[in-house]
Amino acid sequence: MRILHLSSLYPPEQVGGAELMVETLARTQAGLGHDVAVVCAARAQGEPVLQDGVTVYRTGHGTPFHILDWPERGRLDRLRYKLAAQWNRPTLDRMAAAVRDFEPDLVNTHSISELPPALWPMLRQLGLPIVHTLHDFTSLCTNGAMVRDGRPCDGQHLKCRLYGGIHRRCQRAVTALAAVGSDILERHLDAGFFTDVPPALRRVIWNPIPPGLPPARRPRVPGAPVRFGYLGRIEAAKGFDTLLEACRSLPRAGWSFSVAGRAVDGLDRYRARAEGLPATFLGYAERDAFLDGIDCLVVPPIWPEPFGRTVAEAYGRGVPVIGTASGGIGEQVGPGPWLVPPGDAPALAAAMARIVAEPARLAEGLARAARIRAGTDPVVVAAAYLDLYAATRDAARPELPLELSARAERPHLSECRP
Repeated sequence: MRILHLSSLYPPEQVGGAELMVETLARTQAGLGHDVAVVCAARAQGEPVLQDGVTVYRTGHGTPFHILDWPERGRLDRLRYKLAAQWNRPTLDRMAAAVRDFEPDLVNTHSISELPPALWPMLRQLGLPIVHTLHDFTSLCTNGAMVRDGRPCDGQHLKCRLYGGIHRRCQRAVTALAAVGSDILERHLDAGFFTDVPPALRRVIWNPIPPGLPPARRPRVPGAPVRFGYLGRIEAAKGFDTLLEACRSLPRAGWSFSVAGRAVDGLDRYRARAEGLPATFLGYAERDAFLDGIDCLVVPPIWPEPFGRTVAEAYGRGVPVIGTASGGIGEQVGPGPWLVPPGDAPALAAAMARIVAEPARLAEGLARAARIRAGTDPVVVAAAYLDLYAATRDAARPELPLELSARAERPHLSECRP
């Protein structure tokens, strides 16, 4: 099968787990003997290149600046970027040209946070079945996270409903739907998105997690302090403020706390807030080595994180997880004492104190680890997508031939309407 993945970004340019997921999926499918390509926005446009068995088309970005420069830009520039990304003609045209060049049997779109939603009707006009993977809340929320001022949103604000209008029209071109978790799928369906996709073509498929080197964990020394860890971006939406508050309620001895990650505004203010706690801020740390050096990972976001990659990565290294009961994290960890309500510092402190008091309970936190490892095995995930692709092609009606008519070369907003 000739498979084309379409993504906002692709490694080495990336902002989060979605890009890593696309890379792992594409490489695995290529390794299984399929012809695979990726089309993505990039800092610079270039000729297609072969990268780890995958043909990669980089189309430039067509926006006022590249998304990786977002932290250095002011509010007005960011607004201009958001507006430009909604109807980005240069990128849309270059992506159409890449589709013509590769001639895929099917297109799998991924995070389109930096791309115009009109790419969906453009692909449909080319007669291509479209599988869309839900990685984030781009179609429902201006920041893609369903969080505002450090707090989760109960629904769509007016600004987000207006912003999502074009997405609501254009998403009707999607043939099939994959979601990285049940929660993100249900939230979109409840908001009226992708309801035209038949239930048989809506599937939950977890992200693929490549296995690292064999764990190099040392057995715990009886009586040694419990080593808690935090891995990821350091910000309020990720629950780091809640975690610091919880740590203030823990016993004075019997535990330590390592933090691996960066903060957009620097670590100084977080170090100041952690003054007096047995906490170490490492900055960037190699993932596997960090996980091998802790006893328990704490994953406390207050937003409904769709998948929670660090949870699966921790289980893969034999590390139990205390997480918040929302989104994909709750789905992976499962009900019980290892889950706490998002933003609830006393509940998080109680869950951590339970482990400090009885470290032998750490083994209980790995009850679901084997299941998560099996569900995130790259070959298993690739097979699940290939099965969905086959069902999608069987269900798709005949469309236009793979050639661009004058109308298909330049789709208009009106083509996103019923």
